[in-house]
Amino acid sequence: MNMKRTLLCIIGVLFLVCSVQAQRAHSQQEHKFVYMTSFGYASGLSKIDLSDQNGGILKTVYNKNPNFQINQLLAYQFNNYFYMGIGAGLDFWKYTAFVPVYLNFSVNMIDKKISPMAYVNLGYGFKWYLQSKPETMDRVVHGTSAGPMGEGGLGIRLKFNSKVSLVIAGCYKAQYSDIRYTVPKPGEQDFSAYSTNAVQKILYHFAGVRVGILY
Repeated sequence: MNMKRTLLCIIGVLFLVCSVQAQRAHSQQEHKFVYMTSFGYASGLSKIDLSDQNGGILKTVYNKNPNFQINQLLAYQFNNYFYMGIGAGLDFWKYTAFVPVYLNFSVNMIDKKISPMAYVNLGYGFKWYLQSKPETMDRVVHGTSAGPMGEGGLGIRLKFNSKVSLVIAGCYKAQYSDIRYTVPKPGEQDFSAYSTNAVQKILYHFAGVRVGILY
């Protein structure tokens, strides 16, 4: 009888140890470098009030710039929930482009195959190329200078295996830059279709979606 009880106790202890080890293996924290290649599209938001010589509103134009994005991220995963790194990419607008370089913070909210996630990018958008001739309709030149940028997003991470995940997120992006336009001067010919004589600082707003492969 005592032998039977001892055997049952040993089996129980072994079962408990195995269960604890299985739970530890299941929730084992991964520390590693990760990379993400992502593609995004965002549409311009909001109107822009352009000032005249006296500080009044000369005219209002709209940010209709499309924003096509290609980004590469290098990050370190501290645990199954959080990774941080640096990224760079290309942002193509309608007539100009930026080269964003940024610091990334990303969070997986749960440690499951499908997890809600969030991220923030903070950095600087350098200029790549620029069309100097004003647009035909609004007679402005958008995004003419480099400036700070920021982006935030909410979405899901779909984990295919321990090495590859798919990330899909809705995003909001802001880029601080200049807009160039023409303020008419009395007695002078209107050259607003060909050149500009005024500049104004603008925070451009965009909203869209981003898809990335995390590996």
